[in-house]
Amino acid sequence: MNVAEKAEWTVFTFIAAHNNLQAFGEQSLRQISDVGSTQKVVLGAFLDTGPGAGLYVMGIDTPGLAESQQLLGDYDSGEPAGVVAAALWLFEKYPANRYGLVLWSHGTGWEPAEIEEVARQARLTAPADGGEGRRRAVAPGRQVLFRSTLRAMLEPESEARRAILFDDGSGHSLDTLELAGAISQISQQIKQPLDLLGMDACLMANLEVACQLHGSAKYLVASEELVPAHSWPYLEIYRALRDTPEMLAADFARLIVREYVKFYTDHPPGGGDVTAVALDVERVDELTTAADQLAGALIDNIGTDAETLAQAQIDTRATETRKDTRKPSKFDFHLWDLGSLARRLAAGGVPAVRACATSLLERMKNGNGAVLAEGHVGTWFDGIGGLTIYLPQPPGGASEHYAPLRFATETRWPALMGAYRNAFPPG
Repeated sequence: MNVAEKAEWTVFTFIAAHNNLQAFGEQSLRQISDVGSTQKVVLGAFLDTGPGAGLYVMGIDTPGLAESQQLLGDYDSGEPAGVVAAALWLFEKYPANRYGLVLWSHGTGWEPAEIEEVARQARLTAPADGGEGRRRAVAPGRQVLFRSTLRAMLEPESEARRAILFDDGSGHSLDTLELAGAISQISQQIKQPLDLLGMDACLMANLEVACQLHGSAKYLVASEELVPAHSWPYLEIYRALRDTPEMLAADFARLIVREYVKFYTDHPPGGGDVTAVALDVERVDELTTAADQLAGALIDNIGTDAETLAQAQIDTRATETRKDTRKPSKFDFHLWDLGSLARRLAAGGVPAVRACATSLLERMKNGNGAVLAEGHVGTWFDGIGGLTIYLPQPPGGASEHYAPLRFATETRWPALMGAYRNAFPPG
């Protein structure tokens, strides 16, 4: 391919599978390879597994073969800088009118031995507790994308303190800032926002995440629940793009949601966690404004509506876990489906709260604003809005790492969390 000629799309899939999902990461790479590249759609991938990492460009008009590959040996795919370098390797080699980046991550990301090693590095001379990694590997707050985030959370000397940080704020505070920084660096280098950012990782369809990406990515596709180990059906998704290279980014985002949901409707996963949403990041500020207005109304009426908000959380959890017959997720419900909360507040709050909740729901309708498409499998997810928001239940409070987020600095949501917690004093 003549690199002077722009492709329509260049799409890079970053597969961080140096964990117990190695076989699934290799499977995803094979699917992408089997689609292959064309002059108009260039597919590249990074794969990190136990034996080492590699960069690949899928064969142009030769599916199943590599156009080029670069073996990297031992590679730290758990650092934001590694994501940036790998993505730019492909984007600068194959310039295009539109760029897509898909981050394929375990979500949990780290085996116990790796956690213990990072703990030793973080605490230097302090000995690591041999059981700490095993406890963290099954803890509800284990969803981290980057090794540097994990290291930062392990630095405090008190294990109790570390556990609080790890549970409350990991994937949606420190991680969100690192993710946004990496995507911003990539967009600056290619001199345009990413047309599509896909998160083939757990729990990333989140309002705080989407808000942080403003200006660096145009469309986001992610799941607010867990992602099955099989991950996205890349064969169907990339084949459709290959066959329609002029596809607009918004249509590509909708297609991913449609193919993801169709695949898991036909092949239901054991856990039942199947949700997907396509977001127009450039319109997420409309949701941010509506959430801010809802927060203001709740603060003004917290004396009467704290119980209403608490019941909304209780009812949402009961619905989505089928009254605890399925495993909870969303950081053990530190994250809440925004549509479900708003729907219950619209039905039970004081007039001002009902009006703001109704307005938020209107802005979350599919195709009516920021939410391009939402899909799910399972009736227990019927009525969800497609993305979550951070709202610890009292007596728990917000992570100290929440405050730097753009969403936190531009809305009254942190003040709402404080008023909500104060409405239910301990004891």
